[in-house]
Amino acid sequence: MRAARTDRSLQDTLEWAKDRMAEKGYVVTSTVTLEVEPNLAIMGYAKKEGQVHKIMISEWALDSEMLRGLVLHELAHVYFTERGAYSHDSEVLEGVLDELKDKDGIRAKESEYLVDAFNHLQNIIVDDVVFDVMDDREFDMVKKFFGEWVSDRPSGDPVLDAALLSRNAFAIASLKRRGLFEKGGEMFYRNQGFVTALGSKSGEDFEWLEDFLETAKADWPKDEFREALSSYFERMLSLMRSSSRLDDLR
Repeated sequence: MRAARTDRSLQDTLEWAKDRMAEKGYVVTSTVTLEVEPNLAIMGYAKKEGQVHKIMISEWALDSEMLRGLVLHELAHVYFTERGAYSHDSEVLEGVLDELKDKDGIRAKESEYLVDAFNHLQNIIVDDVVFDVMDDREFDMVKKFFGEWVSDRPSGDPVLDAALLSRNAFAIASLKRRGLFEKGGEMFYRNQGFVTALGSKSGEDFEWLEDFLETAKADWPKDEFREALSSYFERMLSLMRSSSRLDDLR
């Protein structure tokens, strides 16, 4: 009985999200399903199986106040996939990664965090749609959500710290891109603490990453997107390898 109620509630949430996007001109024409994946560690993700797009939601996310925002976000991924956006073309990502592997010999852990960095780029572009359909109350929820993403203390692992710096940059760029970032707020000071503790030229690296994400364009031509992605990944690799003490990352 509970499962049936959950299915109906999820379907209602999906229809609500499709209607909200359509009202702003973002029409999704593909078949989309919304399903629960009980042991999923993250809140959710979208995938395509055949001609069907599936939005997978973790069981614990069902009670989150961010559930509707999550469904909007994943539906926006479907919207960009439908339109063949280069940010959602796996061949572009794999091509850039392969070039870097041939040139720089990327380790397994580095590759994992480069994909995370790519997800930040993909998500900040997708969220242009999400922010366009949200209201003021939802903006307040999103500011709180991104505030929880910002780390204030490095780990000491140069690879992980590069990933954390890029996540801080993503969270702050997400709000700055929409004019919602408070320079004197908690997020600002948490990131300042992280950058200061990281030392070296991390302030310069943070500014580069934040500016790159804040100004990323959804309509980059393919060659420009590849070039931008290569520059982004090369900056991330430089950060990951900035310490003379590199752990065994294989």
